Amino acid sequence: MRTQDTVLLLFSVMALAVAAVFIWVKATSRQSGGVTNPDRIRWWVFVGLLVLVGIFTAATVARMPYFLYADELPARVIHVVARQFAFALSERPIETDAEYAAALGQSVELPVGEVVEFRVTSFDVNHGFAIYDPEGRIIAQVQAMPGYINRLRWRFDRAGQYVAQCLEYCGAAHAGMHARFVVK
Repeated sequence: MRTQDTVLLLFSVMALAVAAVFIWVKATSRQSGGVTNPDRIRWWVFVGLLVLVGIFTAATVARMPYFLYADELPARVIHVVARQFAFALSERPIETDAEYAAALGQSVELPVGEVVEFRVTSFDVNHGFAIYDPEGRIIAQVQAMPGYINRLRWRFDRAGQYVAQCLEYCGAAHAGMHARFVVK
């Protein structure tokens, strides 16, 4: 089962549990004499919900992108700078407009099976940096913000051409804001 399917299933179960509790509370709160000690029952329902939330959190938090590969040193570091309406990718830091212009359109090749760290920032407005696999499925994303560097670590498990696209509407040419790189 894919991670997204597991999270959806867990969320659905928790949502149904919460809905059932609300329905039960509504159904029993208007009955006289139906519940001998409503405060005690509500306390145990509350504790049960806390336990469910704890289990859900423990099962999913380790799979968040910020924790993936956190203990591993990256094999490569790719610097990414977003600017309306393009991404510049480089193995060297991009700090000036001249470095940005030189990095535009550079071909970047990344290794299969090794951790790569993307250091993502923006020179103008907020952008999204989303990586899509060769089939067009989003596999990772992070925000590109002016004055701040977000780090995204990822291990590519297969070769192919990947696309990075902007997920944050940034202006009229937003739809064409993308970059391509190859994983070999």
